[in-house]
Amino acid sequence: MLVVASALAGPHVVGSRGELPLPASARQMCAIAAGQPLLLAALVAHDLLVIHPARTVARLLADLHAQVIGVPNDS
Repeated sequence: MLVVASALAGPHVVGSRGELPLPASARQMCAIAAGQPLLLAALVAHDLLVIHPARTVARLLADLHAQVIGVPNDS
């Protein structure tokens, strides 16, 4: 997961189409491939954006659902 905080003098800006470029070093650190689906969660009260790879969210949900219904998850 990546956590992004706003900064008035930061080097990266949200583009005119609402896109936020992620530096390659940050993507590599979190194993996020270019074009990979991501889940963005805004923590407005803290002025933060949390970025999760969609595959991580899917795995966590599968684990949770397996736990709730009492079935071992072999993923």
